[in-house]
Amino acid sequence: MTGVTEPTAERPRKRRRIWIAVVVVGLVLVLGGVVLLGAMKSKLNDSKNALYDGKLVAADYWSDKPQILSSGFGFDGIIGAAAVDKQSTIDAGGAFDDKMTCNKDGGATDADRSSLVPSSTLTTTAQIEDGANPQFVDGTPVVFSWPVRTDTLRPSQFRWTLNTGEVVGVDAVTMTPNFEYNERNTVVMFTDLGNRGLPGEKDARYPVRLDVVPASDGTELMLAGPNGDVSATGLSNTTDNTPYASGPTLVGAKLNRIDSSPLGEGPVAQNGAGSMPNDERTMYGDKGNFRLRMLTTGGFSPDGIRGVLPTDFQKFFRIHAKGPNGSDVVIDKAGVPVAVAGGTLTVVGLSDVGKPASTDGQVFYDDCYADDHDNYFDVIISGDDAAARSITTLEIPALSGGYSAFYNPGGPGQTPTPGVRYTAPGPTTLQPVIVALDNPMRVNR
Repeated sequence: MTGVTEPTAERPRKRRRIWIAVVVVGLVLVLGGVVLLGAMKSKLNDSKNALYDGKLVAADYWSDKPQILSSGFGFDGIIGAAAVDKQSTIDAGGAFDDKMTCNKDGGATDADRSSLVPSSTLTTTAQIEDGANPQFVDGTPVVFSWPVRTDTLRPSQFRWTLNTGEVVGVDAVTMTPNFEYNERNTVVMFTDLGNRGLPGEKDARYPVRLDVVPASDGTELMLAGPNGDVSATGLSNTTDNTPYASGPTLVGAKLNRIDSSPLGEGPVAQNGAGSMPNDERTMYGDKGNFRLRMLTTGGFSPDGIRGVLPTDFQKFFRIHAKGPNGSDVVIDKAGVPVAVAGGTLTVVGLSDVGKPASTDGQVFYDDCYADDHDNYFDVIISGDDAAARSITTLEIPALSGGYSAFYNPGGPGQTPTPGVRYTAPGPTTLQPVIVALDNPMRVNR
């Protein structure tokens, strides 16, 4: 068989065509990668910007006047970590749960088990003060009685005074995890605010006063009230509490009717997609008539790591109402009708926690249940209108009442490290309920 020899002049031209093709393919891949990276960055920016868009939909206000309801120290040194593995968690004084068991594929991850918050979370959700680099800083929630106009929020609007007399600014602020359009009362702040010392202990350091001031660029923080926006400049709050002495509690409880379609609920852009939707209709369909919403001083957890389950009402709460004869009636179980003045009431369960359990094996009510970790829980109740008006008080009996207690995110988990001081369990609380059936006490913007 006779071969055909390629002309010598043709070979360089062929090699050039091959190299050109390689370069073109390479450029296409690079440009595609740049476009994809740009799209991802744009999506992240859009998601972050949505937290600070100033929008409110049926957002609750909790009193007739603007005020700071709570500003107690949150937890020490667990925000802005480079890694969340066990040793990194222990080194930072965080909690790492070796006992956690989960049904999801692969079981519990280090991120599930650790109380640390990675620094990447701050960059994608927080407004960071120029020049600040928050690493292993403290977290502190500040709860306002009126929703925050998040488009006016700046880190430099908050000035803390410590028990030592020091005056401290803020490195970063975020609306996460209280970003839903019907929430937005609580701003979480990150900076070095204290240590784990208790009042009276030598070298204890913790905040005792918060003042709201104009930002360094002159912007004033605005709150949205029933008659319009009001500046928060000049508001202040004092406290003598540290979470290492006493844990989170309630600052509000409000009863509303359930809307046919929940207003202001659900993820905002990409924020909250892992734990939402978790509104009353998603969780229970048409089973409820009323929503008893509570506002807390800090994130509520059974131990600082695990989430609260929709089925946990009788583990943590009791509701008090006037009885048919005027006596105090206690509702302490879900699914059980209770006779009160005006009719009967039945607790259906909790919402505004995490997603409902799924039949496809994606969501389980177990140690890895992802609740939204915010400062709100809703108790869903069915019953008569007149009966609902008899509700007087929401109670957290806590440990002293023979119930389980709540911890903030600085809690011990199920397997605390010996010798480490974690945040304390919350106290027994009796919170008067605002019956907002005639005036829902909500604002839109």
